[in-house]
Amino acid sequence: MTSEADLPRSIRRGPPITLRCECGERQELRYGELWTCQTCGRSWSTLHIPVAEYDQLRRTELRYRRLPVAVAAVVMALLIVLILAGRTFAGIVLVAVVATAWTVYGRPRWTRRYLRASQNRPSWTIGPE
Repeated sequence: MTSEADLPRSIRRGPPITLRCECGERQELRYGELWTCQTCGRSWSTLHIPVAEYDQLRRTELRYRRLPVAVAAVVMALLIVLILAGRTFAGIVLVAVVATAWTVYGRPRWTRRYLRASQNRPSWTIGPE
């Protein structure tokens, strides 16, 4: 079995890979993990997935994770500055306005773009070992 240290850094802790056994069992694994079905005893390895394709999937996930984290970080920094300046009410108003704007305008647009980008994600057929 491949250890996490042997895998390229770009695919460590990527999105889970869902494997479905022919008997109906289902399991979510990380890239490089092995799974033996409890029902029928078949073994499955995610190492059969091409590294380049999985890396592309991982990069898409990270690209769309950055925007919400960046917005939250900027709002938190401004909130801290306003609280330290003695403007607590202004900080609360800032958080409320940004949260409302993100919910009404930002998140729906971000979700549409993410879904459009993830429509082209690869799908793999892995046979048991």
